[in-house]
Amino acid sequence: MKMTQLKKLSDNVSVCLQLFPEQIDFIKQSGFKTIINNRPDMEKPDQPLATDIEKLTQEAGLNYVHLPMRPGQITPELLASMADTFNNSDGPVLAHCATGMRSTILWCFVNVKEMGVEGVISAATDAGMDIEKIRPALTGYAAS
Repeated sequence: MKMTQLKKLSDNVSVCLQLFPEQIDFIKQSGFKTIINNRPDMEKPDQPLATDIEKLTQEAGLNYVHLPMRPGQITPELLASMADTFNNSDGPVLAHCATGMRSTILWCFVNVKEMGVEGVISAATDAGMDIEKIRPALTGYAAS
């Protein structure tokens, strides 16, 4: 299987499409230390289970965190867990979901208070992710 395109949001965080078992070695060779899975199990029939990817990831010596997000369901707990994972990883983090969009949105919310709305939208746009539709939510969250 061809490796999915990695989209870099910052020096330490990239996002991508759904990962598959045969891609774990490439992820490790690319220098990532932690994988965050933002996709709930069983969204699609061909999707590997989080526990299967976790096992392979750990066998490869990488950290694995499953923080599933259903589309449109961002909680303070989910944002806190994402921030903790970003902050406590001993190296670059790769977050994934079905398309990379949920992972990008979560990264934006985690970083908007520090980087500002324009900063996170610009970083996402530079990575090829169009998140303009969440500008009002980011603006409200940044002001809270």
